[in-house]
Amino acid sequence: MRPLVVTSLLLVAACSQPQPAPSPAPNGSLVPPTLGLRNEARPAPGLITSGQPTEAQFAALPTGGVATVIHLRPATEDGTGWEEAKAKELGIAFVRLPIDGAKDVTAANARKLAELLASAKGPVLLSCGSSNRCGALLALKAFYVDGVSKDDALAFGRSGGLKALEPTVTALLAISPR
Repeated sequence: MRPLVVTSLLLVAACSQPQPAPSPAPNGSLVPPTLGLRNEARPAPGLITSGQPTEAQFAALPTGGVATVIHLRPATEDGTGWEEAKAKELGIAFVRLPIDGAKDVTAANARKLAELLASAKGPVLLSCGSSNRCGALLALKAFYVDGVSKDDALAFGRSGGLKALEPTVTALLAISPR
């Protein structure tokens, strides 16, 4: 009977371990370890990337510390277009930078994203359908705006969700001057 009691106590102790501490954002506010968003990633302090949030997840963003949402899906894309009204209701800053597939993955749009990120207040959620467009623009931003190498830019993009658009990004990095 004693081994069962010891095992039970060890299980209780393991389950009661503290959760990971929230990470500080550049503005000093805290961002929780996860918001439960599809393909959620933390490629940089104060920056969260994800796929399309549900309405319930969006409603929980202020509680999760998110102050600004930059959304890359055009308002005409299926399943989107409701976010502006919800953000206003919740008191979250919301900006839509419509990236309609590979044709809009450009250095110019990466520069626009850099401006939006630089002027954003608090922790930022950068979202699209799957987080692929997020990673693509982040990779181009890293190269064209931040001046990192092509390899480091691709790695940063992957950390933010870059997958299917990687050939597009790789081609742009290979042919376009800074």
